[in-house]
Amino acid sequence: MALLELRDVEAGYGSLQILHGVSLHVNEGEVVAVIGPNGAGKSTTFKVIMGLIAYRGGDIVFDGHTLVDQRPNRILGLGLGYVPQGRVVFSQMTVRENLDIGAYLERDPAKIKASMEWVFALFPRLGERKRQLAGSMSGGEQQMLAMGRALMMRPKMLMLDEPSLGLSPRLVDELFDKTVELARAGLTVMLVEQNAARALEISDRGYVLELGRNRFEGTGRALLENPEVRTMYLGGGAR
Repeated sequence: MALLELRDVEAGYGSLQILHGVSLHVNEGEVVAVIGPNGAGKSTTFKVIMGLIAYRGGDIVFDGHTLVDQRPNRILGLGLGYVPQGRVVFSQMTVRENLDIGAYLERDPAKIKASMEWVFALFPRLGERKRQLAGSMSGGEQQMLAMGRALMMRPKMLMLDEPSLGLSPRLVDELFDKTVELARAGLTVMLVEQNAARALEISDRGYVLELGRNRFEGTGRALLENPEVRTMYLGGGAR
């Protein structure tokens, strides 16, 4: 059984419909990439999963629970972590305070402490800068903090929306390495990513969306080698 499954999901903003029957699934332990051109509905898909925009049809099921009409805090409590696009951190709070907010649903201080130590082990720079204001950190450090905050609840699955956006090549490499490390440790991951080729390289499977509809799906390798996908979405021709 899939850990997350979307069946013919429709969603949008106000009178504008963006998703027109999107279907996908993520099995436990997988890394799944969602790629496509700007305006394809990738980030909208993540937002409707998290209950942040209006759902208009279809079904969304996570770990046996329907997410339709659920509040975001309820969805987080089910074990679904979310890192939104744009390195969203609380700039006037310290690294430690940002991480504490990530664990706001947890009431056991021992578990919060253990989670913070785990995040600091995963991202040592956060541990070195735990008293630093988040707004004074580099873009790469802020992205690490956003990921660390989402990991504080020890989610069953982590959704990353454009994690490499605006980062230097070196930091992009580090971010993808951390994603692979998390996956090898057993965390299920789904990511929307502008660096489509790199995302598919580390993914078990992938989906290509176009104009709010499914266009292609397959293993990461198969999509990388698909001539049409390469030409239309990866910036290259057939090999």
